[in-house]
Amino acid sequence: MLNFSGLHKIIEENKSFLITTHVNPDGDAIGSQIALYKYLNRLGKELRLINFSETPSNLQFLDPESIIENYQTSSMLNIFEQYDVLIAVDFNRLDRIIDMEDGFRKSSKIKVCIDHHEDSEQFTEFMFVDTSYGSTGEILFDLIDSYKEINIDYEIALPLYVAIMTDSGSFKYERTLPATHLKAARLLGAGVDPKETHRLVFENVKPGKIKLLGKALNSLTLYHDGRVALMKINRADLNETGTGEEDTDGFVNYALSVEDVKIALLLYELQEGLKVSFRSVGDIPVNKLAEEFGGGGHFHAAGARITDNTAEAVLPKIIELSKKYLD
Repeated sequence: MLNFSGLHKIIEENKSFLITTHVNPDGDAIGSQIALYKYLNRLGKELRLINFSETPSNLQFLDPESIIENYQTSSMLNIFEQYDVLIAVDFNRLDRIIDMEDGFRKSSKIKVCIDHHEDSEQFTEFMFVDTSYGSTGEILFDLIDSYKEINIDYEIALPLYVAIMTDSGSFKYERTLPATHLKAARLLGAGVDPKETHRLVFENVKPGKIKLLGKALNSLTLYHDGRVALMKINRADLNETGTGEEDTDGFVNYALSVEDVKIALLLYELQEGLKVSFRSVGDIPVNKLAEEFGGGGHFHAAGARITDNTAEAVLPKIIELSKKYLD
């Protein structure tokens, strides 16, 4: 378990905090960000939540008052000097916040990182990172629970539960430990309805996302004797379905569910370049495969954003290198 004494000291000694999370935030990112906001708000802190990406539609119920703002380069260039502390939640490499990176990196203010991913960039001395946790939400649970003046009631429990539930794959991934279930039990005891929460996150999607999934599934192609599965999404698919990058969350897992598949890939065409999601089973470290293309992540779940090349040029290299990790 992390030692939070240094983080408690930062919180106690400072008044204002800017909290951000990674591009295309998932349930762990938004849930952790909102839970931290609720916690610091009760301690009387001045707060601002600013993200590069919009909150996905299926997670907007966590932010009914629209507290989270979208970063605007033209009007927020100096925002990183206006708060005592900058907190990075659920990411540990500053290129994960895209256009916000330069301002965050150059800021003279205190920087804090709270995360559970591997391959950290040491951009601050205050790195509260522990890869043994299954989610950043679990880290924040321990942080808040260690501060006895604040109770984890329903308002804090709901975003924490979403964070833990989503990043544990609904409690099925390998880092789902007994402690994970004990924390979830505490959150349910605070009033979280597991059935309704699961419905809001996973069964409340836009029609366009379902149509986009159909196109992704239709693109499924197998390589290396059926052990590598690839799905592709291009700009035309997005335009036709009225969807965005955030709507592809979870798609790659469909490719991984195919019989005999050991590595699953989802290639997504950006305005400039592309994004690739990597998933694996068994002893295949797809974070290392992702690193070969400038990305990273977890052992079985990783990603890369490739802004200086095309799918036609990169895809054959990814397929070729994937065989090395299969072998």
